[in-house]
Amino acid sequence: MAEPNIFNIIAIAVLVLIILLAVIYLIPIIFIRRFHTVNNLFTLNLAVAAICCSVYWLTYFVLFIFYTYALSDSRFCAILDYFQMVCSLQVPLAIVATSLHRLCSIVYMTKPYFKKKRWGIICISGQWIACIVLSVPQISFNNPECSFPLWRKIYTLILLVIIPSIICLINNILIFQHVRNSTNRIQPLGNDGKDNQRQQISDRDLHLLRHMIIMFCFFIGGWTPIYLYTCLVSNMNFNETIPSLFVLFAEFSLLMDIADLYLYNREWRRFCIEKFR
Repeated sequence: MAEPNIFNIIAIAVLVLIILLAVIYLIPIIFIRRFHTVNNLFTLNLAVAAICCSVYWLTYFVLFIFYTYALSDSRFCAILDYFQMVCSLQVPLAIVATSLHRLCSIVYMTKPYFKKKRWGIICISGQWIACIVLSVPQISFNNPECSFPLWRKIYTLILLVIIPSIICLINNILIFQHVRNSTNRIQPLGNDGKDNQRQQISDRDLHLLRHMIIMFCFFIGGWTPIYLYTCLVSNMNFNETIPSLFVLFAEFSLLMDIADLYLYNREWRRFCIEKFR
């Protein structure tokens, strides 16, 4: 049993708080019919991804503190490394899936298919399948010392930070370029129908897009330091100050993502206010 320090205790408390807030957010989304929309489907997916990520790291910290010997078992290490990748990758890919949905629904807004739940389910299913498949290289049963080779650290950094950043950046550039071009085409015409179309893009689609960009910046800004640190340092100990601070930074960024879900969903807040007034 490792001696828990103040950083580990705070880390566990933050993870529990993230799980509780995400579950509270999910309850109305799941059980209230009026929240069964495509946009809410993607925010639900993001909340579930945050829960998966938090549950994994909560489990890891409990094992690290109370069952340290389990982390030295090679077979258990292989399973743990795989689920670390699967669970941690869910959050950035959930934001990527949402940005792809926004891109298609804005650029092809006249096509109703991209506004249906079936399209949302396809995007989200693709995200989960990608997480499961892309995490397979992390499995290594021939690792008696439970070491984490440099190539796996770099692979993790690329998958969790670099590739999602590039995809989201490209999607957002395409969206803003499309909106700008649409606005330039609409303004000289003064057509009410097209003005309504522009208003529809601005108020509904860009509202979610804006919050997804904020959430992605929170995640990338919070999780990049710890994964970059693991690539630069051969052996990382969660009892050391610097990695512990980076871990807390990552967890607080995930907490900010969940808080932003509450800020984004005005209808959810209105429902809760009316319910508990």
